[in-house]
Amino acid sequence: MGAWMDYFSAVDDEAAAEQLDAGEVPGAVCGNGIDPAVMMANLEALLTGRGYEEVRAQPRQCALVAQEGDCAVVVTTLTDGVRDALAAAEPQALRSAAVAWGRTEEFDGDEAEDELTALVESFAELAREARAAGHRLYCRVSM
Repeated sequence: MGAWMDYFSAVDDEAAAEQLDAGEVPGAVCGNGIDPAVMMANLEALLTGRGYEEVRAQPRQCALVAQEGDCAVVVTTLTDGVRDALAAAEPQALRSAAVAWGRTEEFDGDEAEDELTALVESFAELAREARAAGHRLYCRVSM
């Protein structure tokens, strides 16, 4: 059984929780297979130069916002640090981070660099829009 990850922005945790039972999340980036805890922390560490453990220790790093009773669907937070780093990164920095990210142990090595770069660029566009609107980033995980 696989998991589906939809990355999206919302004005606050309450608004993000409303996406728990929603169908398609407007403006969401499909990040299937991209774990919001470990893999997004790795991406944030690569973009910011901060250590992985420091990133993981942040209170909003993959904090639970909402869940179905059986946990088949959950909504978690992403940090403002990853939002801001993605939003501010220049195209070359995004490409470099995507290449390095693909070399982390969570990836199986089959991901093409151009596909990871396109995904990171999609995350960056989502982050720019979120920051401009005063929104935060979230992930809805469906099992």
